[in-house]
Amino acid sequence: MELFRKRLKIRISWLSVLTLTTAFIGVYNIFFAPETLKNTAVFEFQRGVLCAICILSSLNIIKYTNILKDESKLKLIRNEENDERFKIINSKAGIPIVPFLSILMIISGIIAGYFNITVFYTLIIVAMCQILISGVIKLIYIKKM
Repeated sequence: MELFRKRLKIRISWLSVLTLTTAFIGVYNIFFAPETLKNTAVFEFQRGVLCAICILSSLNIIKYTNILKDESKLKLIRNEENDERFKIINSKAGIPIVPFLSILMIISGIIAGYFNITVFYTLIIVAMCQILISGVIKLIYIKKM
């Protein structure tokens, strides 16, 4: 149990770094970014993604902090994370690699969007389709198994 508690504290630390980084980039985008960049669709998308990442990571920090305070919640979450059935379902749905690749596609789409807007839209749509298909496959396996 102490190992899992330590793992949650490490997650909280990484999420704190992520929250501070996205907040810093967001402040830079609002106050210091050049006006020529602020008028592009890619910049608006980037700002929205940064805001969403900051909010979601903050919510996860709150969730993990509350879990650390309650021993019964800690045991429940530990059992959920170590459930072999969900591990098999996630691996069949490609969960370990598909979200990682989709995030890389979104990042590369944002970078490429400053040069070619068509590449931006293409990469973002493909990444969203990947995530959607992986989620549907996961739901199918949850109902099936």
